Amino acid sequence: MIRHLLLAAMASLGTVPLAAANTQIADSETVAEAFDAVAAWQEFEDTLRLFYAYIDRDDMDVEAQLQRSKAAALAATDRESFRKLLHQTALTFSDPHFLVGPLDETDYSIIPSGSDLKTIFRDSRLYVLDVRAGSAADDAGIRPGWEIVGIDGQPVREAVQQPFGDLLPNPSPRQLVYAADIAVSGMRNRSRDISFRHEGQTRDITLPATYDYSNLIRAGEILTVSQQAGIGVVRINNSLGNNDLIPAFDRALEQLAGSDAIIIDLRNTPSGGNTEVARSIIGHFVTGTRSYQIHEIPSLEREFSVPRRFVEQVKPRNPGFSGPVAVLGGHWTGSMGEGLVIGLDAAADAYTIASDMGDLLGALSNLDLKKSGARMDIGTESLFHVDGTPREDYVADLPLRESDRLTDGSDPAMAAALEYLQQAITSP
Repeated sequence: MIRHLLLAAMASLGTVPLAAANTQIADSETVAEAFDAVAAWQEFEDTLRLFYAYIDRDDMDVEAQLQRSKAAALAATDRESFRKLLHQTALTFSDPHFLVGPLDETDYSIIPSGSDLKTIFRDSRLYVLDVRAGSAADDAGIRPGWEIVGIDGQPVREAVQQPFGDLLPNPSPRQLVYAADIAVSGMRNRSRDISFRHEGQTRDITLPATYDYSNLIRAGEILTVSQQAGIGVVRINNSLGNNDLIPAFDRALEQLAGSDAIIIDLRNTPSGGNTEVARSIIGHFVTGTRSYQIHEIPSLEREFSVPRRFVEQVKPRNPGFSGPVAVLGGHWTGSMGEGLVIGLDAAADAYTIASDMGDLLGALSNLDLKKSGARMDIGTESLFHVDGTPREDYVADLPLRESDRLTDGSDPAMAAALEYLQQAITSP
């Protein structure tokens, strides 16, 4: 079934003759007039229950949520309002890998890609936990510890509830934090007005759409290379899905061949990537075939009662590097970035320094829902460290609370990595 759905998604990108296009338009208008919310909901729920690797949750009542969402969705009279309800339902799962599109300008930015602030609730108040380095929020001087008192003219509690619409009357603490991160990231391609309280003063700061920063990154260098006191630093700029990163990383290691140690900075990799790029990077730091990640596909057991679990391995690549390696991860390390952190830990024995990462659940698949015209992105494979720890539960060798910025604007992860590696290369 998943194969057919994916092929259908690919086929939809092709071109058709004008007469056929006119026929399709007429057909779509007829379908729109006869939209069947009952059938569309059943398709969504059946697909979710079969393929979503994380449908069994202990942090939310999935059955109760689906019942609330179903009641609202069955009242939808057109595809767009139905799609919006499915999207809001997806947000209640607090999983950045679970989305229902196609998204429009009335939808919120996708996090962590379209995000520059990480938040936390303390004593029912919302605070900045971390600030994405190089973002507009960082340039505006916003720092961890600032209280957020208003978002786009709304009180915090009202703004935080809005991503869920009327589908989630009593969000859990996890859902509240997830919604707060969404709310401060704002709508797609729309600026945000956020009110902060710091040192007894209230400051109103207008921030551009977070997608502006994402577009800037895509237009820039896929990685940067530097060196500090004999320690090479490679920072990857949200390009783990770009196969051009493979030769670029090769060249970076050639450039750093004389380094005593290397830092691989993955704190700006929120948008995922592919395993070819990940394996190519890990391969520089191993001397033999090594395991780096475990996959599990729950849908096969659900459908056929036959579980599938396999280990992914990596082989050496030139140029190799045998010195100490530190890997940095943070709140804007997502999906394949998270996989690289645990993979370099498992296969290359790298020292990891990271806060909680993006927590994008599983390996992503894109599925078309034909009865509603929606597209669902969900994690269809569960992913694990080779020691069996779920990827989303991984704790770094040196766990941090903030990964990108401290209250004084300094870089905590980089400072910790330099200190660790300087000791490693000078110790007998």
